Amino acid sequence: MAVVNSVLGPLETSDLGFTLTHEHITTGSAGFRFTYPELSNRQRVQQVAVDILTQARKEGVDTIVDCTPMDLDRDVTLIQAVSKASGINIICATGSHLYVPHDFYQTMFEWMDPIPADTVADLWVREIEVGIEETGIRAGIIKVATNDPIRPPEELMLRAAARTHLRTGVLITTHTPHTSRVGLDQIRILREEGVDMSKVYIGHVNSTLDHDYHKRMMDQGVWLGMDHFSPSGPPTTPDWRARTAFIRDLIDDGYEDRIMLSHDWNVKGVASGDPVASMGEGMPDGYLWITRGVLPYMRELGVSDGAVNKLMIHNPRNFFEETGR
Repeated sequence: MAVVNSVLGPLETSDLGFTLTHEHITTGSAGFRFTYPELSNRQRVQQVAVDILTQARKEGVDTIVDCTPMDLDRDVTLIQAVSKASGINIICATGSHLYVPHDFYQTMFEWMDPIPADTVADLWVREIEVGIEETGIRAGIIKVATNDPIRPPEELMLRAAARTHLRTGVLITTHTPHTSRVGLDQIRILREEGVDMSKVYIGHVNSTLDHDYHKRMMDQGVWLGMDHFSPSGPPTTPDWRARTAFIRDLIDDGYEDRIMLSHDWNVKGVASGDPVASMGEGMPDGYLWITRGVLPYMRELGVSDGAVNKLMIHNPRNFFEETGR
């Protein structure tokens, strides 16, 4: 058993329960909630998130991993308030999404040297060991994202994530683009930095249904996040039934121990009243779509309750038990 940082303090992995491994409470542009507070709807977002997650808790969700780093306008005090009021464990992230700060890597002025990966790691280690923005709330996962192909600023972030992990033992979760096979390149860079692949979660891979690609990654020891799930899904990507059947095939091939499920959803659209971006025709069940839609269909396809419990309970727990130096 290991202990993970949650927004309410240390959390034993035995208490994770049914876990959604890649979600968000809200996202935005870095600093918007300070500069343009009228656009953030912060109070409304908080209340909506509490209401939705309280219902999710009633229907069996115990923990979510909020993969919102600084450049997506992470708001850790809001996340903490939502966790406390809803009863849902929330693990928050350090790291970077695709909007790498210019102070880390200056793309406009090519003669300026990027910040060293070790210097970025110093900042992220502080968010894990001391706290984020002087709140004392400590990150429990390292988020990093790339395009395909991986751009130089994103490679810098991958290497900084690796060095942060090696210094803290906190695990790494990644973002990959739709219909991409860039997870293999992410693995290569992290491996060059000396990261044990059992400490790595490659995310969003169920937008690319390629058995060879997925098996090549899992055979190297990583965990896969089948964490793009919604009733409609992004245009030109597989629908949720095809994604679910694909997971069934991987389970049949013996890979049920390396797979986790999530939505990659947030409540901001609900709070703003946007019916398509939120709970309307696009995502009526929010954080409960997997519970209400995906898992029943998976069982119809012949997946056992034991395998479902691995995907939603045992695998997240086993992944986070890799936390440590």
